Amino acid sequence: MNPGDGAEPMSDRFDLLFTHALLVDPGQGGLQGVLDDAAIATRGGRIAAVGPTEEVLSRGASRSTVDASGMIILPGLINAHTHASATLFRGYAPDVAGRSFFDRMWRIEALLSDEDVYVGALAGCLEMIRSGTTCFANHFSHMDQVARAVQQAGIRAGLSRTMIDRGDEGAADEEIARGLGFADRWAGRCDRITPMLGPHSAYTCSDRLLARAADHARRLGLTLHLHIAESPYEREVMERRTGRTTVQHLDRLAFFDGNRILGAHSLLLDDGDMERLQGRDFHSAVCATGKMNRGQGIADLSRLLEAGINVCLGTDGSASDNLDLLMGMKVTHISQNYLHGRPCALPPETVLAMATSNGARALGLRSGPLVPGRPADFILIDSRRAHLRPLITSPRSNIVFNIVYHACGADVDTVVVDGKVVMDGGVVRTLDEEEILGRLQRHAQRLWDRAGPRSLDAGQ
Repeated sequence: MNPGDGAEPMSDRFDLLFTHALLVDPGQGGLQGVLDDAAIATRGGRIAAVGPTEEVLSRGASRSTVDASGMIILPGLINAHTHASATLFRGYAPDVAGRSFFDRMWRIEALLSDEDVYVGALAGCLEMIRSGTTCFANHFSHMDQVARAVQQAGIRAGLSRTMIDRGDEGAADEEIARGLGFADRWAGRCDRITPMLGPHSAYTCSDRLLARAADHARRLGLTLHLHIAESPYEREVMERRTGRTTVQHLDRLAFFDGNRILGAHSLLLDDGDMERLQGRDFHSAVCATGKMNRGQGIADLSRLLEAGINVCLGTDGSASDNLDLLMGMKVTHISQNYLHGRPCALPPETVLAMATSNGARALGLRSGPLVPGRPADFILIDSRRAHLRPLITSPRSNIVFNIVYHACGADVDTVVVDGKVVMDGGVVRTLDEEEILGRLQRHAQRLWDRAGPRSLDAGQ
């Protein structure tokens, strides 16, 4: 494995050192390597050294050294699309999709307070840390409260306040102002938080909101994060309203010009859409579990990759999915096998890259590859579990397949973000788990009580 960019001098003192582990790095666009008896060291929030244990030990002492025998070191997982505070709604709308889903969710979301969103986001951060996610891209209301939770949790995030006017151009300017206000308040405020602009979608926003959001993103250099081509309901609305697909309509508004776009779902893109997206700074955040759960389909990821689109993975919100991205990798892998009618339709190395380095690229981050000079965001999976064994490195390796297909969030032992240990031994150090889950229970119960039984009628 090459030392990579930003290699450290040969003798130094490290902040943190993990030794005697199995290290797996999907790198940028394909597996760089699987290294046995490996070590990784950090300094000042960055990776300082990676390589064989004896080699790294010879380069200097460390303030803290951990024998990681039996552990697999991976880059931190990046959840490229979620709604962290939707932990409040888990199991609330399991039986509806399309317009019925939005009607139900918008009713209960209208009842949310700042404190509700903060507590829901704390629970979301807790769940993501416990399952190995070190960074997530979030779309929601009351976004200052999500940022507050991110600060406390010690995780990394790209945050966008949802801007939505439901086609009412008179409300567009106020929504834009709120989205820009959040981005301005958090620009440079926390190194782990990247503000974005978040129009909800083309089918729930007026053309004025979409065009102005695109203009401001170009001016400020902010990523645009929105739902795109996500359901048959969206396709029906856009065809009826504009006579075009979502991508065609956004292209007509110059939405893609000069902007980085994080497109959540990208489920229903036709050939014309793909042609328009080629060569653009467009990144597709696929949430396979949630979309399959809603009966809305399976995105053909080979088709996206062949078109040169960067594909990353998300979980969507807890109303549709859980926040376990390791499980999300398995479902993504299985969905492509089913869609193409053959095993390993996508190599497991590609799926792992989607959950790590591809997500970093989509969010404009330098984290991802485990090489010196990059942010020290990585996780340790306990391989001493029956469902992960055996681990074979030669003559043919099963390591990456076992991670993608067999690992789950409960296997994560240690999480390091920005060089700081936020979980070790399966215990989250930055958050009080018992207190947060108790608060989540109380806040969710109050919301469900206020929403009333009518909102649970499938036909509403």
